[in-house]
Amino acid sequence: MTSRQGAASGGQLEDRVDLSAETDSKLLQAQQLVEASTDNLHEALALLTALEKRCRVGNDTTSLVKVCEASLQLCKDASNDKALVATLKNLSTCCSQKSKAVSALVHKAITWVLEGDGYSPLDVATDAQRVIRERLVVTLRDITDGKIFLEAERA
Repeated sequence: MTSRQGAASGGQLEDRVDLSAETDSKLLQAQQLVEASTDNLHEALALLTALEKRCRVGNDTTSLVKVCEASLQLCKDASNDKALVATLKNLSTCCSQKSKAVSALVHKAITWVLEGDGYSPLDVATDAQRVIRERLVVTLRDITDGKIFLEAERA
């Protein structure tokens, strides 16, 4: 199902591919992989990375945002902080990444470092948690640097 939306260079309309059904099934499949064993996290992320590219290239922003948020949540649920930071960096720096997807990634990750008021850092119990939080803050700062649509989050 292709609908015409948006203007591409040259005055032509971009094709928008609806991948919502495939997105829902792949998200469920990835969730089941991680629930079976956290060792399957990389397989689940590989599955979602391929789907992310299809959504990005197919101009399906709604599905793209779902896939990006789910990728981060899988890393967080598996308590794999290295994968979380790597996934956040990879998804935010993809070629032709949509600004809505980057914004959704930042909004999702910011809740893991700041209190509900948006200004106070989350309390951490150990030095290891503090290091993880700081690594995530640095990554978020790098992502938001120079992006006008993320000025409020950077502040």
